[in-house]
Amino acid sequence: MTLLITGATGFLGSRVLYELLTTYEHDAVALGRGSPASLRARVLAVLEAVSGRSLREEERARLRCVSGDVASPYLGLTPALYRRLAAECRAVWHCAGDIALAGERERLFAVNVRGTAEVLTFTEQTDPSCRLVHMSTMAVAGGMPTGVVLEDHLSDAYDFETHYDWSKYEAEKLVRQWAQRRSREAIVLRPSVVASDQKFGARAPSHPLGVLGQLIDTIARTGGPGIPAPAERGPAADVRLRLPVSPDVTFNLVPDAYAVKAMLRVGHDSGPVTGVRAFHIVHPVETSARHIALAIEALHPGLSVSLVDEVVDPTPAESFVAASLPGFLSFRHRRTYDRANTLALTSGLADPNPIDHSYLVRALTPSGSREDPYLPRNEHPVGS
Repeated sequence: MTLLITGATGFLGSRVLYELLTTYEHDAVALGRGSPASLRARVLAVLEAVSGRSLREEERARLRCVSGDVASPYLGLTPALYRRLAAECRAVWHCAGDIALAGERERLFAVNVRGTAEVLTFTEQTDPSCRLVHMSTMAVAGGMPTGVVLEDHLSDAYDFETHYDWSKYEAEKLVRQWAQRRSREAIVLRPSVVASDQKFGARAPSHPLGVLGQLIDTIARTGGPGIPAPAERGPAADVRLRLPVSPDVTFNLVPDAYAVKAMLRVGHDSGPVTGVRAFHIVHPVETSARHIALAIEALHPGLSVSLVDEVVDPTPAESFVAASLPGFLSFRHRRTYDRANTLALTSGLADPNPIDHSYLVRALTPSGSREDPYLPRNEHPVGS
């Protein structure tokens, strides 16, 4: 079977593609920017970084790369190539997206909404049996503060905390409308905050906890841009960091190994679905913001982290964090997520391992790469 995948160099897209090429032995066409040769080099480098090994020749042979852009008409392809790919594809995995939580509305909507519309137009040209798997997010629940978010629920009643949430909501709405209008099958995957406690190569895309860990590490080591270095500002015991997150706020963190297995069980292994169905790829237990703060303190002895509703008269370090992670710090949730649809299609798959103190410390520990310490990696589009 041949499938088309977007976002192959992203955190989740690369892991999905690796499994499809190696475990499932499918032929895959990766769509992305740059020449086919440069795109192929980037994709292979990311796949080898996240897997920790070089792909075998037969696995590399299953991968094709085509130059394109999800937000462009015809996906940036020539009409002939567009038609040829549509004729051979039997599945479309749309994993590309801009995850800059603090990004401007126009930028986010261009990739996440217009890009999804172009992928839907392409999928219309495929065989009716071709399955669309759309990578969404639990953030489509918007500002819903408490209660249980149902898998089939999609509403803007609570508004949205960031333009990212809003853009992903609009994208998922397009998928639902398309599936109903065209009588096509679509699977929507809604992962929560996917994390990893494994260390990969420098070419591996980072995850949100890794970005946070790198940011805190930058402050602990250098003070941050325009901030006195540790030797100049006194002993580490004097470092105080207030984060504008209420102590009782919770985050749903799910390990990447479980997330990818669940996604493939749902998106690949399941039988036909009627119309469109959404699936929460989440952890059954929420993680409190306080537990994350304790892990940061354990990782950086002498650094004190306080969770407060509002930071008054921020220090340079606190302003640096607020400017770097405004989307992450805007969440005020105490909600949980239904996963009945997911459990029905993942029978036999064990629940994810607990997100305990040790896991959080490992996930927050920066990798060996130190390049661009003042530019959080979640400001870059994924798979673009």
